[in-house]
Amino acid sequence: MFWSAYRRDRQTTWFNPSSLVNSLKSVAPFEIGITVSDIDGILSFYRDLLGFTVLSDIVVPAETSRLTGLSPNGYRVVRLESEGGDRIKFAEPGTPPGAAPVRASALETQGGHYVTFIIEHLDALHTALLHAGLKTVSQGIVEVRAGLRMMMIRDPEGNFVEFVEYADIGSYRPGLKT
Repeated sequence: MFWSAYRRDRQTTWFNPSSLVNSLKSVAPFEIGITVSDIDGILSFYRDLLGFTVLSDIVVPAETSRLTGLSPNGYRVVRLESEGGDRIKFAEPGTPPGAAPVRASALETQGGHYVTFIIEHLDALHTALLHAGLKTVSQGIVEVRAGLRMMMIRDPEGNFVEFVEYADIGSYRPGLKT
């Protein structure tokens, strides 16, 4: 199958000339991977404070990791899952990663990123995070628009983490079974 790309106004568009349908069919919800310098430290936040379950904790040797393009010196990867089925994985390379630039806000640099968890009981989580000594990046809980509230924090590695609560989740994701 031949795939090609063209650029128009700094945007790359991928297309398959032999097909009028251009879609990716996932067989499972996606997982985001985040590089960290201390997996054990990050686990104390996501597992112990937020209640994620560790699904796997493996070490990939250098011989294999070089082939993947992820790290030339091996890595440890831990996959976590929330009670609602959200999955996130953290990878600690065999050689300490370079420090990411400190950003004051999640959207201030191209390629900047943040993870969003859509939850219930935002007020209770806010209180628990404050008791744990965390500060919000947002001005506490913010009402973005009617029926949508959010707060933004940083995890122990400085990654932005957004927690969102919808008054009516069905208005956001009509097909979602609650």
